[in-house]
Parts: sequence; structure tokens; C-alpha cells
Amino acid sequence: MPDQIYVIGHINPDTDSIASAMGYAWLLRERDGANTVAARAGALNAQTSWVLKTLGLEAPLLLTDASPRFDSVMQRLDSLGPRRPARHGMDARQPHRWSRSHR
Repeated sequence: MPDQIYVIGHINPDTDSIASAMGYAWLLRERDGANTVAARAGALNAQTSWVLKTLGLEAPLLLTDASPRFDSVMQRLDSLGPRRPARHGMDARQPHRWSRSHR
């Protein structure tokens, strides 16, 4: 099963932030089959609590720490050795694009 994706709004969530997270998480599950969960990054206000209660919906999961982890955002790029010209670093994915005339 793929990693779980938490869909959240802003830190002090209001009704539109909560509804957007819930709706987008649902859309991604239904349309793409993504493993999504609606979440929130802060306490519910009175209006949002009332709306959820009136509609018979549970509040999204509270995430106390939604900061990314290094392994989820890292990207490995080829690096230059100490003897390679710095100009080869301009495009790490194509290290041999420079012709001999540019060396």
C-alpha cells in the first residue's frame, strides 16, 4: 500500500479550510485511488464544530506536526568530483553536454 497522504489546510483552520481538506481528500481517493486522509493543523473553531455536528461528520484528524521528513523531500543529484570543471555542474543530469571546444 502506498504511503498515506494527509490533506490539510492552514494552521488556524476555519470552516472553508476544513471542508476543503475533507473534499480534496475524498476527490483524490475516488478519482485517483490515493491513500488520503483529511487532517487539520489546529483546533476547530465554534462555527466549524457546529457545521460538522449538524452534518453528522467527524472532525478531521489533528496533526500536531506536519513538517516534512528529510527522506520524503530529498532528491539525489550527481555531484562533481574535485577535478571536474564547475561548468559541468550547470546540468547534473547531462554532464557530458559540453563539447571539447568549451574545455
